[in-house]
Amino acid sequence: MPEKPSKLMPALYGGIIIGLLSGIPFISLINCICCAGVIIGGFLAVFFYKKDLPPDAPPLTNNDALALGALAGLFGALFSNIISAGFLLTIGNVAASMVYDVVVWGYDKAGILDKMPPEALDDMKSQMHQDTISPMNVLGSFIMLPLFGLIGGLIGYAVYKPKKEEKTPEGPTLPPMEIKN
Repeated sequence: MPEKPSKLMPALYGGIIIGLLSGIPFISLINCICCAGVIIGGFLAVFFYKKDLPPDAPPLTNNDALALGALAGLFGALFSNIISAGFLLTIGNVAASMVYDVVVWGYDKAGILDKMPPEALDDMKSQMHQDTISPMNVLGSFIMLPLFGLIGGLIGYAVYKPKKEEKTPEGPTLPPMEIKN
């Protein structure tokens, strides 16, 4: 019986997908829907692993799926932070600029902007336009992305787990019942 294939490459593929869906500005908004981008990456790691699994190898287990999802999440956190840093260094924090503009526009339309102290608006602008990645964001991504990758791995296991063959009960057969009127 052959051994199971390595989990490293399928997890790496899933991690690249997580990194792209989490690190590119505006595409990363998919993660506002219950971290969908991270869950998709964990799911796809299980898909790629199942595709590499030979038919005579031991079947996919939930532990395999958990490991794949967590590894994909770790790789995803690494790639996401690298991609985010690249975008911050080249084009700045465009997502925060857009959010700031929308907030100011909304405050202006609601008539709140005139009542705000100028320092509050300046503080909001300086906080939102930081072009650095905070260590807490990096740490948080290395904690949260593997957790949501686990969820994607478990969903992948639920979809790709080996199907149980239904067994018919064996035993003596009874003669058909006669109904008397």
